[in-house]
Formats: sequence, structure tokens, C-alpha cells
Amino acid sequence: MSATPRIPVPHSLDAPLPMTLPRLAEKKRLGEPIVMVTAYDYPSAQVAQEAGVDMVLVGDSGAMTVLGYPSTVPVSTDEMIMLASAVRRGCTTPFVVGDLPFGSYEASDEQAIATAQRFVKEAGCDAVKLERGGTSVQRARAIVDAGIPVMGHVGLTPQTATALGGHKAQGRTAANALSVARDARALEAAGCFSIVFEAVPAAVTELVMEQLEVPVIGIGAGPATDGQVLVFHDLLGIYDGHVARFVKRFADIKAQMVAGVAEYAAEVRSGAFPAPEHTYSIDERELELFKAEL
Repeated sequence: MSATPRIPVPHSLDAPLPMTLPRLAEKKRLGEPIVMVTAYDYPSAQVAQEAGVDMVLVGDSGAMTVLGYPSTVPVSTDEMIMLASAVRRGCTTPFVVGDLPFGSYEASDEQAIATAQRFVKEAGCDAVKLERGGTSVQRARAIVDAGIPVMGHVGLTPQTATALGGHKAQGRTAANALSVARDARALEAAGCFSIVFEAVPAAVTELVMEQLEVPVIGIGAGPATDGQVLVFHDLLGIYDGHVARFVKRFADIKAQMVAGVAEYAAEVRSGAFPAPEHTYSIDERELELFKAEL
């Protein structure tokens, strides 16, 4: 890290209990902030586990941060299942939510249920997340009725950002704010256990929060939400793509990674690496026998 963390990392958690839906609801009731972060592989999941976060989202943002796609749209269900499986193997305590990718749930309730079941059965996710209101409300209800917890997502929904006019804040007009509120209420009524508010004006979030009973997780939605989520690669400075206004970087990991690899390359080219301490020895007699046989 570029600087020593101001908050000590809880390396010696006293047998932490796995996060559950009742515990999340209790945290909201008690006013205890919920900490959520994305993760896309085994190492990032281990980091989330050891840092003591409450929830891990295997976001479709992994399409860009890990798989190199230009947006979240191209990523497939199989690719998301692969990422989610690795995350599940890397963490046991956080509540793991898998993002349903674009095109994997919109066509029908049957498609939505089948995709959600794969995330639970094959990847071991505790829940799934889908974007938008509208027909997504019906899909959410169908998945919940099938016995799988669902997290909703309103405001800026990256999968349909083009239809929203690009990656920009939503709810900045009265009509648009009402749309965000209606979608959130509808998703709660459909049985969603939690809802993500992304890129929504803080004042709008605060008013809509008064009408919701489920935990609300914010990302660029102000401090009134029940918790916050950020993309792993954004908050650690690993991803150098577009960074939204709401991102705060808590470290500059990519710069240190580049510096480390560059130093390695320099030592290889200069002959400084490997040094004697990085090599293995052989008994002189065995070496002579080898030479004779060779």
C-alpha cells in the first residue's frame, strides 16, 4: 500500500460468524453500517474475508476489471459463474451475491430462475442481484418465489447505461427521482432482501430511504444508506479505466505492482536475479557421477 491504513485490519477476528439475511436486517435495525465490496477471484475474496467485510458482490464489473471487456454487457453467464466460484472458495464469512449478467434473466421468469439457480448451485452464491425495475421486478419476484434471495439495483444501471444516456447520475429531475423511488419500492414489494442505489443524489436517497424497510447499499448515493459498496479494483487503485466521481482510492496498488515487475525485469536483464540464495545445490559427488553418466 502507498500509506499505512489509519484503521487497523482485524487479522484476529474472534471466530466471526457467517453473515446471514437476518443479521443484515438486524444491522439495519441497529443502524450499524453494512460494508460491501466486489471481488472476482480467489485472492480478492481472501482479502475481503481477512478485512472483515460483511458482503461480497461478484459484480459484472469484473467484465472490465478482470476480463478486459469494454463494458459489462459482453460477459457471459459461464464467465460470471467461473468468477463467482473462485470468490466462494476464497471467503466463508461474507454474504456472497452474484450479479446476473445482461441477457441472462430478461427474457422470461424461467430463464431468470434457471440462471439464478446456477449461481447458487454451481458457484455457491448466497443470493443474486439484478438491475432495474420494470420487468426486472417480475423476474425478481419469480426468483424469490423459487427460494433464492435477490438484491435489487436502481439508479445508474450499467447494463443499460446507453438507454440512460450514459454513465451519469440518475434521479436529478423530479420525474427521474420518482422513477428511482417507484423501482425501489416495487423491488422491495417483490421480495428483494436489499437494494443497491447507484449514482443517485444524496438528498433523493435520503427521502426514498424513509419509504423502504430493507437494507439499502449505496454506491455514489450519499451517506444516508445502510451501507456502502465499492469496486475492489477502484478502491485499491488497480484498474486504470474510467473512475466515477463517487470512488475514493484507499491505495495505489497498480503503481506498486508495476514497480515490482519492472524491478524484477531489470534484475533479470542485469543478471542480478537469480542470486545464489535463489538456487538449489547438489552434492559434489552426485554431480560428478551425473557428469560421468552424461
